[in-house]
Amino acid sequence: MARHTMGLKPGDVLAGRYRIAAQLGKGGMSSVFLADDLKLKGKRWAVKETYVGDGSAFGEEEAETAKRRHILLAEAETMSRLSHPNLPDIVDYVPLTRQGFLYLVMDYIEGETLLQRFERQGKRMTEKQAAELALQLCDLLDYLHSIRPEPIIHRDLKPSNLMLDAGGQLRLIDFGTARSFKPDRKADTVCIGTVGFAAPEQLEGRQSDPRTDLYGLGALMYFLLSGGAYYSTRSLPGEGTALPPGIAPFVLRLLRASPEDRYASAREAGAVLRRWLAAQRMPAASAAAGGAAWTPPLVVAVGALYPGAGATFAALALARLLHDQGVPHALIEPPTPRAELHALLLADKHAPPGYRCYNAPGGGSGHPAEHPWTDGHTLWLPAEPVEEAGSPMEDPSYWFKLFHAVRRPVLIADIGAQWEQPAVQQLLDTATDVVYTVDPFVHKLELPAVSRVQRQLQSWIGPGRRLHCIVNKCPRTAKAEAWLRLLPQRPACLLPALDIAVLAAAEWNGRLPHDAPPVRRALRDAMQPWLNRLLPVEARPSGNGSGKLLRLFQRSH
Repeated sequence: MARHTMGLKPGDVLAGRYRIAAQLGKGGMSSVFLADDLKLKGKRWAVKETYVGDGSAFGEEEAETAKRRHILLAEAETMSRLSHPNLPDIVDYVPLTRQGFLYLVMDYIEGETLLQRFERQGKRMTEKQAAELALQLCDLLDYLHSIRPEPIIHRDLKPSNLMLDAGGQLRLIDFGTARSFKPDRKADTVCIGTVGFAAPEQLEGRQSDPRTDLYGLGALMYFLLSGGAYYSTRSLPGEGTALPPGIAPFVLRLLRASPEDRYASAREAGAVLRRWLAAQRMPAASAAAGGAAWTPPLVVAVGALYPGAGATFAALALARLLHDQGVPHALIEPPTPRAELHALLLADKHAPPGYRCYNAPGGGSGHPAEHPWTDGHTLWLPAEPVEEAGSPMEDPSYWFKLFHAVRRPVLIADIGAQWEQPAVQQLLDTATDVVYTVDPFVHKLELPAVSRVQRQLQSWIGPGRRLHCIVNKCPRTAKAEAWLRLLPQRPACLLPALDIAVLAAAEWNGRLPHDAPPVRRALRDAMQPWLNRLLPVEARPSGNGSGKLLRLFQRSH
């Protein structure tokens, strides 16, 4: 096996394109390297190198080599046909070399493994943190298990196989144990998995099915919530008390020895988790509220990674979709010299009689109940352009007070590129979600201000805070995919490049461009899947959820 040491090293160039920069990790017969792309300047990839033998083995060693080759080829084939936000993309495959190595080139995920995060936090994780991570995995497993004609069973969920990227999103990075589920088989071809996370049917050589991954999810949650302990089906009664009592019933059902006693599917388990998380967001109100339940608003700050990337356009698109779904919300603009929302809404023409912007000089009260400007389920709160010293813009709390005065389930803040404004920085302390927009002009990513914004966003990320990237004016070209890979994180949605003639005609006719039917349809098709993930389950359009969410707010206020 000495030849196994003759793999890649820093400075080597793979396939004439990928220059190895450093080794990221090593285990078993595989190593993972960080590589610079010599064709796409500034782009970096993760290269997985696996040793499968150079043809010189005989007997049992030759059979083992053939098995390793089969597993790696199966992994490459499996990952190359999958597409999901919680999976890395395979972008290249380098076949078997004379030295006996195979290579997969995939997305480089800047972040850390879940195991590294867990250990860095002192082997502590709250119920809510573990549940939110598990919910991401339920959505991913539902995708894998829904593939037809043969669902994909992963069979090895564990902290070292999961990466947390810059936005706090999980990525499942190793598919070496995955297999297609064939219901006609009574047993798996191989007994495989990690002790401590593998289901009983795996360790006993029986057939694994989608419920096998549910056991793995339960074992992962047990590990995270018990301080790093491993669950065993031979555990004595009462050992489940290592779990926090609130979420213990959910985890222990996933860990039942018989697959029939677990949840029927990842979708069912995810629905249970969503209900549990929704209940945690409704703590008991103060005595002043009469004991009513209270649901904090979803505060979404929408900004541009650099000027001109379309933050206001994206904020308006989000507002129009929420309106269409019957979700009450407010769109608020900070006071700045540009005041783009004020201009796009043609406020001087369309605002109701007696309307005054909250920052209007000479008596703007700042309270949205005074001559409110509503449009269906939308409350517009544009700012009047600020040009003179002594304006409310110089008091960061002035704009921030609006977020305490408005009583709507969803609050959208259109912050443009004003990331360094004191009012914006104060707002970010209470935001649940930050959206940043980009456009196809790649050179703007190299601006010094972009690096500052990215550092600010990285420091903002934490428990209960989500970061989203929205691509604006996304072209439908063959080169678009290469451009998307240069972005700081995988986009949450791609807003298409729209017909400029349609946009201009809407404005010429005194209408908001988003209200033009072809524009509205295109934005809805692009943004709806992301919006479904963004909204809490109570506010989603399946049924009367948004009405229920509004009633919770009305009772508490």
